[in-house]
Amino acid sequence: MTFKLIATGIASIVLTGCVALSTPELEQSWQGRFSLIARSASQQENHSGRFTLTQANTDLTILDLKSALGNTLARITQTPTEVSLETLGNPTVYANDAESLLLKSLGFSVPVDGLNYWIDGKVIPNQAASTIPSAPPYNQVKQSGWLITYENYDESGLPKRIRLTREATSLAPSISVLLVVSSRDHDS
Repeated sequence: MTFKLIATGIASIVLTGCVALSTPELEQSWQGRFSLIARSASQQENHSGRFTLTQANTDLTILDLKSALGNTLARITQTPTEVSLETLGNPTVYANDAESLLLKSLGFSVPVDGLNYWIDGKVIPNQAASTIPSAPPYNQVKQSGWLITYENYDESGLPKRIRLTREATSLAPSISVLLVVSSRDHDS
């Protein structure tokens, strides 16, 4: 997949406008800002905005990517059996997992699987992980092909500034995502 296709996919999401979607009341939520850099050998794309991640147990996860003004540009909804991507003016795209969905739609993936753990400074349970130090609070976590670096913690000891990076593959460019968490609504 060429980087031009990736840029076209992102541009189509951004240029289609805002998605008017209601978010169900879920048990956990995180909000903040994001900055994403997708880099291939010949090109680089930069995107930024706001995000809202909401979750109910392990049955439903919703990741909203929003413009700087807070309008929803895209929504990724994940259940145990299906993942969907909704954008205004485009048909909803479905896949069996987030990685496949995002690679098919955008040409790269963002870390939907595991994000609810990493955003709170935890590792995904029952999956191999390498951490520095060996016990929380972590400075770095390597898991599921991602390097998660905790750059700053808030006054309650939860990650505030988190960098997630993934090396380029034959199917996708390298990705760097910076999350700055502004609020959490759940038991820590």
